[in-house]
Amino acid sequence: MKKNILVILIAFVLNGYSQQDSVNIFQIEYRKMLTIDNTAKTFTNYYELNKFVEYDVSVFDKISKSENPNKLVNDTDDDSVSYFTPEGDNVSLVYKNYAKRIFYSKHVIAFKYFVVKDSLQIFDWKILNETKKILGYTCQLATMDYRGRKYKAWFTSDLPIGGPWKFDGLPGMILSLQTEKTFLSFEAISIKSNKIKLAKINNPFQIKKALTWDEFKKLYKKKAIALSKYSPEEGNNNGIIISRRGIETYIDENDTDYKADKEFEKSQGQGNN
Repeated sequence: MKKNILVILIAFVLNGYSQQDSVNIFQIEYRKMLTIDNTAKTFTNYYELNKFVEYDVSVFDKISKSENPNKLVNDTDDDSVSYFTPEGDNVSLVYKNYAKRIFYSKHVIAFKYFVVKDSLQIFDWKILNETKKILGYTCQLATMDYRGRKYKAWFTSDLPIGGPWKFDGLPGMILSLQTEKTFLSFEAISIKSNKIKLAKINNPFQIKKALTWDEFKKLYKKKAIALSKYSPEEGNNNGIIISRRGIETYIDENDTDYKADKEFEKSQGQGNN
């Protein structure tokens, strides 16, 4: 029995499509830095984007430090039969299908996971003339407003279309992306290419009920309102305050249905007077 294991940290099973004699894969490792709003705390993690060129599909996931990470595995006598083994809940996984112009991502509300299906055509970039080199590739600057934050990105047309996490929609691969104000950044730190035999690729989220972004936002707000009214013990009216946004805005600033955070801010201001 022949085994050929390629560690590329992807969480889904390969099963579908017509067989390719060989598939080109571009593997890009990113360093993600997240600075929590109004604090000096910065968290750094590492992710890998895998772009399967012939299938026009990409998978983005967090790099695992465990002893048994996700692997591309071949354990049959047929070199064309390969599959991925997922690890954990894969909450950081983003699957993109460029032919269908859609992508899937996972989100959490009160410790429960939800799959969100989105369009790859939601990114309204403005491409500028400024260029610079990243890892030997000539990259061009682009900017956009996206779900409550302003971004700038550097992309190269010398690599297939793609980008870290949800970010996409430029005519090339995004190698660097950051918010206008210090909050979130993705920086490519290595780029590799490989060619393998592959039978099929199956979307790992197809068997799950996927929400639209608007449906997810409504569900998030509903849960935020319910938790803000939660009383852990009789006579205690203090609820749980959920933020209106993380990387993306979940509850609009002018939304008055959810009031707990505004009331809390008001009480804090009065207490400081």
